[in-house]
Amino acid sequence: MVEAVLFDFDGTLADSSEGIFHTALYTVRQLGITKEYTSEDLRRFVGPPLRQCFVVAFGLDESLLDEALVIYRKEYADRGKYMMKLYPGIRELLGNLKASGIKLGVASFKYEELVKECLGYLGILEFFDSVHGSSLSEDRTKSGIINMVLNDLDVDRKNVLMVGDTEADLNGAESAGTGFAGVSYGFGFRPEEKREGYIFASSAEELYGIIRKINGGNMIEKIETKAAPAAIGPYSQAVKANGMVFASGQIPIDPATGAVVEGTAAEQAKQVFKNVNAVLEAAGTDITKVVKATVFLADMADFGSVNEVYSEAFRESPVLPARSAVAVKTLPKNVQVEVEVIALV
Repeated sequence: MVEAVLFDFDGTLADSSEGIFHTALYTVRQLGITKEYTSEDLRRFVGPPLRQCFVVAFGLDESLLDEALVIYRKEYADRGKYMMKLYPGIRELLGNLKASGIKLGVASFKYEELVKECLGYLGILEFFDSVHGSSLSEDRTKSGIINMVLNDLDVDRKNVLMVGDTEADLNGAESAGTGFAGVSYGFGFRPEEKREGYIFASSAEELYGIIRKINGGNMIEKIETKAAPAAIGPYSQAVKANGMVFASGQIPIDPATGAVVEGTAAEQAKQVFKNVNAVLEAAGTDITKVVKATVFLADMADFGSVNEVYSEAFRESPVLPARSAVAVKTLPKNVQVEVEVIALV
């Protein structure tokens, strides 16, 4: 059972390579070093504490490290930290984990206050229950940083998954006694790398699927698609949980234009079911798996014509869903029909 997930920052949550590499090269040039460095040299600059990075990646002399750190931190604060972006699917991953009641933390070798600034800049700080990083003196180990987060979260470390992209993350998780999941889209682990006894994922979506499987599928997932009208309030187009999809009511809006489809109730119902089908497809299911449907009508006199459209929509269903049909005073945007469904995945 996964009760908490901790994330490394660079190479795990965010692709900050452009800013890190720019700042690292800027630093050594300011020190008068003109040597050319390979992409492999630069990759080694991500993962360890900053002082160690200059030694591992660039072979910098010990006498230059203090000056290098001052130059690097200033340039990164001024420009480098803005050269970053979230990896695909990260925001959705965090939202789904949070919605499922899983506690979230960040354990990074990046300077602690800088980590918080970067999370805020990327708009994901609010997802995390605890954020810890390195001190300016860099006297914290990865396992020590992980333990600081664990103390905040107050969870059994056996039910914690540390997610990272480097050996430092793996070793820190081992020392702290947590589980580990490696991601191969970052700076350290290669896509072909696998370690016996450890989880490896090539994307945020794959990582979510793995965590969901560990937790027996008992998790909440937000469903979102551009093929159906966007949510225009504090709700999701649909939510997937425990092998079921709970779809919000769909009205006859054309998602391509954002406009209500004009016409009779039956004509509007055809667009409604196009939207229903799009949401179900995004959730990995289809209309033949619907177990419950609710039809809302602005006028019960339209029931017969809408029912014909409804029957056609479910013509291939081996078992017709349970249904309610109710007349209401008004519907959003004064449309004539709205349909919501619950389906199996």
